[in-house]
Amino acid sequence: MANRFDFKGTRAAAPYFEGWYVKVTDPDKDFTLALIPGVALFGAKECFVQYNLFYKEKSLSGKITFPIEAFTTVNDPYSILMPLFVLSETGVKAHLKDESIDLLVDLSFGTFLPLEQTLYSPSIMGPFEYLKMPCSHDVVSMQHDVKGSVVVNGEKIAINKGKGYIEKDRGSTFPSKYVWAQSNIFKEREDCSVFLSVADIDLNVINFMGTIAVFHDGEKEHRFATYLGAKAEVKVDVDQQNYSVKLKDPRKRLTAQVSLKNSDKLIAPMNHNMDYTIKETVKADISLVFEEKDKEPVYLNTINGAAECVNWD
Repeated sequence: MANRFDFKGTRAAAPYFEGWYVKVTDPDKDFTLALIPGVALFGAKECFVQYNLFYKEKSLSGKITFPIEAFTTVNDPYSILMPLFVLSETGVKAHLKDESIDLLVDLSFGTFLPLEQTLYSPSIMGPFEYLKMPCSHDVVSMQHDVKGSVVVNGEKIAINKGKGYIEKDRGSTFPSKYVWAQSNIFKEREDCSVFLSVADIDLNVINFMGTIAVFHDGEKEHRFATYLGAKAEVKVDVDQQNYSVKLKDPRKRLTAQVSLKNSDKLIAPMNHNMDYTIKETVKADISLVFEEKDKEPVYLNTINGAAECVNWD
């Protein structure tokens, strides 16, 4: 099966984007950092690194842009390179600086927890992986250990018990309407992870509300997806600061209550441009209930989740 981490857009033509979402959380330090490197081939062509940081009750976000020629990949190990930025499956090293932040990152990754792959479902997209979708999603690792250090405006933070998560997106545009949430830091258990997304999918000839989600209990992957017959119900508050998602199929259910506090601005690819402002938090409160037929429900709560809610009215 294909390596979900690797850059897929070697021969891509505009309009096209591809980006990685690399998140690390150290709950002991109440620290979370998401790095989003990527490329955008639209009217303007660029590569970039976005950051979203929460530490000491403060959040910061920003986007640093480079010429498209500054993006490259190398092998052994396979790595994504930009000026003062290196990302591979073994870790990330970076020095990012703008008017808000001087950020030094030196982190090493442990063994990834990938999703199961089959011929029918080579990725979380299932059989849709074989179609040209407006936005294709990959989950690279639901959970892995992270160690190293991050220096934020001169203050060094030792990451000793970090947990990581990596996903990817590629295509021509983000969905015009979606909710998304992720966490692998829970108060009750250390081995669980969750990712979920419900989005408006526009394929020109057909439009539908699609869902992809995984709850991993530390031993087994439990997947919810439209292509597996899962149904989704989403309710969003008027201010779009809180939402609930209910996913179900004949054997299992996943219910999530999400609070998007401490959200910050990020830039998303939308309508053939890399200039659409969305809000994301890396400090979401997420409450989960996972129910499986003939088994006791699993109740989980996190204060270190990530979440977005875009144009859901």
